[in-house]
Amino acid sequence: MMQILHNKYFKLLFYIHLPLAILGVLGYYEILNTKILLKEFIAFGAFSLLIYSLIAIFFSKVNKYIVTITTLFLSLLVFIKISFYHHYKVRLDASAYYVIFETNKTESIEFLKFYFDNYVIIISVLLLALPVLVYFTFGKKETFKITKSLKLLSFLCICITSSIIAFKFKKENLIYNSVLSYKEYKEFKKNLKSELANQISPFVTVQEIKNKEKETYVVIIGESTSNWHMQLYGYQRETNPLLSEIKEELLVFKNVITSNTHTIIALDKILTFSDYQYPNKKNNTSIVQLANAAGFNTYWITNQRPVGLHESVSTIIGQAANKFIPLSIGNSNEVSLDEKILPELKKVLQNKEEKKIIFIHLMGTHGVYKYRYPDSFNQFTNSPNNIRLNTSNKAIKLINEYDNAITYNDYIVRSIIDQIKALEDKSLVIYFSDHGDELYDTIDFVGHNEYLATKPMYEIPFIVWMSDKYKKENKDSFEFNSYLKRKYILDDFIHSFSDLLKIKHNKFDSTRSIFSPNFKFKKRLIKTNIDYDK
Repeated sequence: MMQILHNKYFKLLFYIHLPLAILGVLGYYEILNTKILLKEFIAFGAFSLLIYSLIAIFFSKVNKYIVTITTLFLSLLVFIKISFYHHYKVRLDASAYYVIFETNKTESIEFLKFYFDNYVIIISVLLLALPVLVYFTFGKKETFKITKSLKLLSFLCICITSSIIAFKFKKENLIYNSVLSYKEYKEFKKNLKSELANQISPFVTVQEIKNKEKETYVVIIGESTSNWHMQLYGYQRETNPLLSEIKEELLVFKNVITSNTHTIIALDKILTFSDYQYPNKKNNTSIVQLANAAGFNTYWITNQRPVGLHESVSTIIGQAANKFIPLSIGNSNEVSLDEKILPELKKVLQNKEEKKIIFIHLMGTHGVYKYRYPDSFNQFTNSPNNIRLNTSNKAIKLINEYDNAITYNDYIVRSIIDQIKALEDKSLVIYFSDHGDELYDTIDFVGHNEYLATKPMYEIPFIVWMSDKYKKENKDSFEFNSYLKRKYILDDFIHSFSDLLKIKHNKFDSTRSIFSPNFKFKKRLIKTNIDYDK
């Protein structure tokens, strides 16, 4: 080895391939499938050679700074790959990039706090040591002169490695995938904005509701809340003390799942005509646009941060409302509790319109969970009775924080219902979450992602409160109690929303409404043609 390193060109090649060696060693433990490990190793080796060859083409001399920066760049890519495999057991793909592009600064910081465990710290230190090692073992005045023959060899190497990556290993190449995914994401958001940010959609014909009776409807969109940790759904802790008090007034649907476990993809399907068969649907329409066309005054109150790298999907959809009210646009380090929504809702309810629909987007139980509730709701501190998969102090702490966040969320939803109830209007409140989180319930993991995809990530609360006046004028509502066990997926929600609010349009399908006597069960397909119920 030492003799090889005396040859300065082999020394340069050795330095640049140090990250590849670390990928091989760490990948052996983290990438359990041998074929996938081999593909990752070959793909990264080809990419490292490509980088080496590009340096040889564009520089006449190579010094310690160029080699150190190159090693740092390759080490960073290895860190991203290995940490992703460590947490999610799969390679980074387009859906993960979409989530990254949609994430704002605060969410990024919270994500790092959530997942930066001891293992990730160790591999980050190990990989950071590589460029440091290169920097201090390089001679101060040592340079590598790139000869014409080496440039020719490098040109051939570029042709070979780029062909290998393009034709065999595109999915394993982070740079190629990130650029391609970003291009697709921009096109996706461009289409969304051109169709869904307008108050009225030209792609659906809606019959305006003419009666002048006072109506007030609220749709509450939760965040990261699994029904596995809700008292209303049989959880052993009292995480829904306030909603349980009015349980007899609620319709608690038992078998509703979300379409996806990532917010951006889930809300596109839940709030529009996109579905499993037609994701990112062209010529699309949202529930806000339906409400506008039907003659309702619409409000969108959100405690979610409206801007990440780009406007989020929910922000684009919400901007179609007559009034868009973002409550979390201040200091990015500020912890924004959902109770901010309550006085704003009170103001909206004081407006004199006859018909209004208010959409409320909560922060809900989004990680980091301890930021989602005030100290007064820090009531669960002991070990849960049913903890099975992970009994570490960290696991107990996270479960307790999540349950505290669920309890605070219970207070928020109940407070919203109480404000609507006090109106004595024809009114109702619908509450659901975009997706849930896993809290060591079925696997040794906390959080949500599409790759591990467990039941707690899919099984979400779907709850409806209706006023006496609404029930009196909608006799079919007395049948709803017999519908509570229907198996339903939320990519059909726009049909249920239309049915419940009596919004008539040419795209309504009563067989896809959970509230309809014409409802027909359909396969609940998730991921790549997986039948959820099997």
